Amino acid sequence: MFKESLKEDSEEFFAALVYSVGDPAGKGMADFIRKIVKYRETQVVGSEVSFLIEELNALLIGFKEDVIYFDFLDDVLPNASFYVILSRHKASSGIKSLTVHHTGNPTASADMGGRPKELSIANPIFSYLTLRNLRELAVDKLNDFEVVYEVTHHGPTNLRKPLTFVEIGSSEAEWAYEKAHEVVGESVVKALREFRHPVSCVPTVGFGGPHYAEGFTKRALKYGECYGHIISRYAIKEISGVEELRYITKESVLRSKPAPTKAVIMRKIGSEPRSIITSELRLLGIPHDIID
Repeated sequence: MFKESLKEDSEEFFAALVYSVGDPAGKGMADFIRKIVKYRETQVVGSEVSFLIEELNALLIGFKEDVIYFDFLDDVLPNASFYVILSRHKASSGIKSLTVHHTGNPTASADMGGRPKELSIANPIFSYLTLRNLRELAVDKLNDFEVVYEVTHHGPTNLRKPLTFVEIGSSEAEWAYEKAHEVVGESVVKALREFRHPVSCVPTVGFGGPHYAEGFTKRALKYGECYGHIISRYAIKEISGVEELRYITKESVLRSKPAPTKAVIMRKIGSEPRSIITSELRLLGIPHDIID
């Protein structure tokens, strides 16, 4: 447990930036962040290293566990307002990428941490700020990297605070690339500073599309839609039964802070699941757009 108290005039939120010390991408991002902020060492039970960054009202903490098994964060960080998990992203495609996403297992499968049919609490505004900053910085510094939302996937899913994954992919070369550490580190620090002020974006939930949610990414940057959960086309296809799909639709709305005020649905998910999703959204009072 974190034992220190923040200064009395601290900001309204308290962020926990967390990573696995065995992950070269996460550790590299954390090391860069320490180069551009003032910090001091502190103690968090169970951590390998921990630093207090008062100017950001944040902790920067490394644990030995892999990030998808960070189910314990609520226990050791009870005062945190939200979590930002700095991580590697692995993909057989080898695509160079900087990604932002929320966690959860929309289906009965939970092969990568978390619980089946459970979604974490999304943080759409912070995630949007980070995505926007990544896109702006990558244009000049990493123009061969894709900057994109990923859909909701993997653990942890049980935490009671919002969390956002920010990742570098997709191979060991990118995980160790210092310029990528720099771009992500700057983006996260800038997002924490921006998060203190009102942000003009529309909290949105997405349904459909592939794993790399380029369509939702473009809409976020063009229309100011800040996405919480994005339930992929392949997850929707795997969800068996009307009630199960209604349940995940409802959870994708309720498990977000702030809650979405609109939904965007990809037409290609098919008419039957689209009808089920839109019916549940109407019950929840969430307007929706259907797009190609």
